[in-house]
Amino acid sequence: MTKYFPKIPKAFESNWYHNKYPDVKKDAYYGKNLKRAWEHFVNHGLKEKRKYAPDVVDPSPSLPPNPDPNPNSPYFNFFGREKFLRFVSCFDGIRTKYLPQDLDYLKSKGVDGIRLYLNFSYPPNWPWRFLFRSDGSLDPQRLGTLGHILRLTTEREMVVDISSSRRLDPNGWQMSPGVYAHAWRLLSIELQKWGFQNYVIDIENESNCGWGGRSAAMTTAEAIIVRGAIRANLPAAPITASVACHISPENAASLARAQGMSFIGYHDPRTPTCVQDTLPLALRCKAAAGPEVKVYFQEPAQIGWGNFVKNAGDLLTMCRGAEAAKIAAWCFHSDASFKLNNRIELLYKPEEREFLNRLK
Repeated sequence: MTKYFPKIPKAFESNWYHNKYPDVKKDAYYGKNLKRAWEHFVNHGLKEKRKYAPDVVDPSPSLPPNPDPNPNSPYFNFFGREKFLRFVSCFDGIRTKYLPQDLDYLKSKGVDGIRLYLNFSYPPNWPWRFLFRSDGSLDPQRLGTLGHILRLTTEREMVVDISSSRRLDPNGWQMSPGVYAHAWRLLSIELQKWGFQNYVIDIENESNCGWGGRSAAMTTAEAIIVRGAIRANLPAAPITASVACHISPENAASLARAQGMSFIGYHDPRTPTCVQDTLPLALRCKAAAGPEVKVYFQEPAQIGWGNFVKNAGDLLTMCRGAEAAKIAAWCFHSDASFKLNNRIELLYKPEEREFLNRLK
C-alpha cells in the first residue's frame, strides 16, 4: 500500500471482489493479501471492467444526456436550442452558499452556463473536501451539492461545465489513472440516475500539461480509459480533456480526435496579443477540428494575468471573436471564482462587472 490508496472501500473488504473473481483470489501474490489485491484492482481491475462495489446499479434504458439531433453543428444543443454559449468560471461553486443568487445575477447578464472545478486545490480554500476522494470513492455531501447545482441550473435553463483533475494538491500527488477512472465511472452512474441533461464534462483540466504530482501529462491511453468509463453510462454526454500550455489549434484537434473526444476544451495561449488572437485562433481550431468535433474556448486569460487583458473592452473583444468564429462556446474566466465566500457580483473587479453589464 502507498499513501495514494490509504483506504480500502468496505465493499472490497467484504470479500465481494475476491469471490467474484477467483483468479485474483487464487493468485499467490495478490490473493492472500487484501492490500495487494486492492492495488491490483486499482491498477488493472478497471481496465478489465471489474467492479468492486456490490451496489452498482446497471445503467437503465433512460435517455442519455444531451442527445444531439445535429452532431455536425458547431454548437452544443441544450434545452432544444443550438447556440453559441457564454460560460462563466465558478471554480469554487461546489462550496458557495450564494449559488442561487449568483445564477440569477449571471442569467440576467446573458450568461448561459457556469464552469465548476470539482477538485480545485486552491490553497486559500484549505482544508479541501473534494467530490473525488483519494481512493476513488465519492464524497456524499459533495455529490449531493453537485446534484443541487444541476437542478438549480436546469430550472434556469443554464449549462454546467463539470471540470476536474487528478490532482488533489497543487504541489502534491495525482490519483492513479485507474483510481481516477473509477471515480468518474461512479459519478457517471449517479449522473445517469439523476437524468439531468444540462452539462458537458472535462475529464482533466489542461490534460497535456505536467502539473504537480507526477509532473506527467495525461496520456492518450489514460484519457481513453477515463472517457470509456463515462461513456459506459453516458453514451452521448459531451466530453473533453482540456488542453493548454501553448498547444497549437492543430495539435489540440489531433489530440481530441485520437482520444475520441466530442469537443476541444481549448485554453488559448496567454500572450500579449491574446485579445486580438482569439478570432484567428478560434477559426484555426474549428478548421482543424472538422465538423465532428466542437470547439469551446474554455479558459482565456483573465484581467490581472500578465496585464494582457486590461478592461471590459478586451473581454468583449475575446467573447465576440469566439462568437464570430461560430465555435460552440467561450468562458469568461476570473480569479473571483477561486474563493466564493461572497456573492460573485461583489467579488468581481469593476472592469469585470462592466463587461457583464455590456454582454447581453
